[in-house]
Amino acid sequence: MSSATVTWALSTLARQGLTPLGAEKARGFTETGFIVEEADKPDAARVTVTARFTGQDKYDHWGESHKLANRLMGVLEENGAGFEEIEGHEPNCVFDVFPPADRAAEK
Repeated sequence: MSSATVTWALSTLARQGLTPLGAEKARGFTETGFIVEEADKPDAARVTVTARFTGQDKYDHWGESHKLANRLMGVLEENGAGFEEIEGHEPNCVFDVFPPADRAAEK
């Protein structure tokens, strides 16, 4: 079940001081940040990183959102996670995260 991976990803990121946005803020592009939710694939969590939208196809903090996505991936990878980047979700950076093999084997 991917909810266990969501919990694992959130706690792993929280240990590094990385806190997700509320879903409303992320979906409304009111702040640069990220959310973690269940993915369509078993044992995966979907991470979406957004940049703040200011109108007329302009996104503030575009570079910061990409740096944040790389930082999130780095933290999760250091803890044994695997990834699959998801294309076609611009202007968001979206990827599925899979738990370390030893955690997936616990199920």
